[in-house]
Amino acid sequence: EAIGQIKQALDLLGTLPEGPERAARALSLEATLGQAMIATKGYASAETKDVLLRARTHINDATTPEQKFSVLYGIWACYYVGADVAMQREAAADFLEQAEAHGDTAMLCVAHRILGSTLLTMGEFLIARMHLQRARELYSPEQHAVLRYQFGQDIGGAALCYLSWALWHLGHLDEAREVAREAVAMTEALHHPHSLAYVVCHARGLIDMFRGDATHARDYASTVIEICDEHGFPFWAAGGRILKGWAAIEESRPDEGIELLRAGIAAWRRTGARLWLALFLALEAEAHAKAGRESAARSTIDEAMVIAEETGETWAVPEVLRIHAGIVLRLGGDAAAEEAEALLRQALTTARARQARWWELQASRDLALLWSEAGRVTEARDVLAAALARLPRSGKPQPDLMPAETLLKKLTEAAAVLGEDRGTGS
Repeated sequence: EAIGQIKQALDLLGTLPEGPERAARALSLEATLGQAMIATKGYASAETKDVLLRARTHINDATTPEQKFSVLYGIWACYYVGADVAMQREAAADFLEQAEAHGDTAMLCVAHRILGSTLLTMGEFLIARMHLQRARELYSPEQHAVLRYQFGQDIGGAALCYLSWALWHLGHLDEAREVAREAVAMTEALHHPHSLAYVVCHARGLIDMFRGDATHARDYASTVIEICDEHGFPFWAAGGRILKGWAAIEESRPDEGIELLRAGIAAWRRTGARLWLALFLALEAEAHAKAGRESAARSTIDEAMVIAEETGETWAVPEVLRIHAGIVLRLGGDAAAEEAEALLRQALTTARARQARWWELQASRDLALLWSEAGRVTEARDVLAAALARLPRSGKPQPDLMPAETLLKKLTEAAAVLGEDRGTGS
């Protein structure tokens, strides 16, 4: 309804004489239209991008900061969701420069959030964490409440979502969970549907996907889909269906899951989005492999790797490589073990270079299993022990580490037995 009213206003505006007043009104209308298009068409749709780029042509010295930053943010979001890493980094840097010149804490909060989000997708987790932590410090729920209508979702909730991601990937698991809980609690109190869909998808559903927790991911996916279907948010509705499909696959409902996952990915792409697509395609490929669909599995995992390279969105590459290794082993073949080992070694190297401790642990666990099955127990123990040792520890029990810790205990015991046997000449 809002889009229809704004377009009618723009048509009427076109009948007025050209001049500064008409340009100012055009910018105000186009900026508002851009936010409505983000919600209803998606961040990276061609229609959304056209509106925002048209709005930018109206920016001049008389433009209010609110209008200028709204348009600049929308343009960054188009590049971000479209997974054009080079352009989004340029847009984020421009936003930060403008925000620093303006000196407003709200705009600086947004600037550090979008730069942090960009760096995170590039796998620069440490630097991303610094910017996202700064965004968190700058946010004021009371002062910045109205900005959720200017930037599509609450700016504080968005910052906390990506901060939780950065912390998780760096291995600060307890802190990541606490920040995610804070994001959800903050957003639930706002009663703003688009913010809630955004935050639940990020801070609940996708983190559960990282953890491999299908039960909770399924529940959160249903929440996201319900909100989006009620309010007409196609982008996050697609995200919810992807999550729900993945959860169904993990819960041994492969046919239902693959259908949901593929439908979600197709809807995601229809909005113009390529964001996170490499990871989503890797999950689809894994599902095909589990269902015995060898050709589909191989072609889909190959597409995932191509998209990661094309976009420069490398944050999840270690996980894509790990999933690829699992597919190779599942499908079998003469050189399957050798190929899988090479992929897992590459995943480890990539994760360590980015200090992506969670991805490193996941790849190390798979490599340890592969080596232990081949009788290389000491090597298996050492690679897994090294990954666990590099994880930051809070001093509290961490359930997400239990599978790896249990495996390490078994490998340590097996290595000790092998050492005794060799010592006696047996």
